[in-house]
Amino acid sequence: MLSTLYHAKERHATWLELFLDLVFVAVIGVIAHDLAHTHDGHLSVAQLLRFPLVFVPVWWIWMTHTVYANRFDQDSREHRLLSLVIMALLVMLSTVVEDSLGNGFALLALLYGTIRLLLALLYGLAYLRHTAQRERLKSITLAIALGGVISASAALIEGPLRYAVFYLGLAIDVLWQFCQRRQLDQLPIDRRHLVERIGLLAIIILGESMISMVAALNHEQWDGFDAGSAVAGFLLIGAIWWIYFDSFPLLERAKRLTNGYVLIFSHLFLCMGLLLLANMIRHAILGDLDQATFSLLGVSGLCLFYLGKQVPYWYAFAPWRRAIVGNTLVCVTITVASSFLPRVEYSLFGMMLGMLVYVALTFKRILSVDVSDDLSAH
Repeated sequence: MLSTLYHAKERHATWLELFLDLVFVAVIGVIAHDLAHTHDGHLSVAQLLRFPLVFVPVWWIWMTHTVYANRFDQDSREHRLLSLVIMALLVMLSTVVEDSLGNGFALLALLYGTIRLLLALLYGLAYLRHTAQRERLKSITLAIALGGVISASAALIEGPLRYAVFYLGLAIDVLWQFCQRRQLDQLPIDRRHLVERIGLLAIIILGESMISMVAALNHEQWDGFDAGSAVAGFLLIGAIWWIYFDSFPLLERAKRLTNGYVLIFSHLFLCMGLLLLANMIRHAILGDLDQATFSLLGVSGLCLFYLGKQVPYWYAFAPWRRAIVGNTLVCVTITVASSFLPRVEYSLFGMMLGMLVYVALTFKRILSVDVSDDLSAH
């Protein structure tokens, strides 16, 4: 067993972290699949509400565990056991996704609250080990524990108020830690490790897009529109992978990313956008979604992707800011204009062209500009 991973040289994701990712893949697969069911060419309001209701808490669990491991992972038995219990509870949570707005909500709230308390326990163990950082660790531990207890208490409430209480707990947890971000600069992150973990998260979500595409292709009757949608969808996902990872290693050396929160919170939007796009491509191939709902998925998904992708670079690299804003406006305009085309297949093709324009503009107007002053030496 490793004695310490914290501040280890040439650190990479551990086998435990990759195992957690595997469980996370299964859970988000269930969350994303809920948007695959249509009703007379529509997605219900309940489906659209369930998506963020479940995804945001699961994402916050993954992020909290990842940031803890980034700072304090010693591969201890306690860390392993608590992580395995968290994974088991996540699997249980996935079973109530489709009923999370009904009878399954109470179990969802209890499971989420329990996981948060286990994460607070991990930070509590770090509090005992790292005496020099106790004040900061105490703040994080209290934020996680209080947020978890408030969210779990929503299981005792009936009616719409329970959702407000559930998200109040999550909001307190998130905002408390965000407001303490300057103090948390004294708990330095391993930028290389965090960027790698965030990149693995993006790969997981892109993999879900491919799974949705393959599942949609498994139907008996094909026509030219189906084939065209499959090609356009693959090119869209391929372009996203290309431009996302082409400049991603620069974030490992970005001087301004001191505590990682910009990268963390921006990727909530990016991941939600990619999951919406995965379902958009699936419905374009199957042809089972009306134009208005398809446009909602496409425009929302791509706008969330552009927002999540661009914010870290806008924050970290001042010479790129004007071009980032201009490129984003161009691509969002193409995306919105594509949503007015008469068929969903045409709209998908237009959105794919918008992504290719984004790739070209990024290479021409952003990556060609020197940002060496914004990079650390090592």
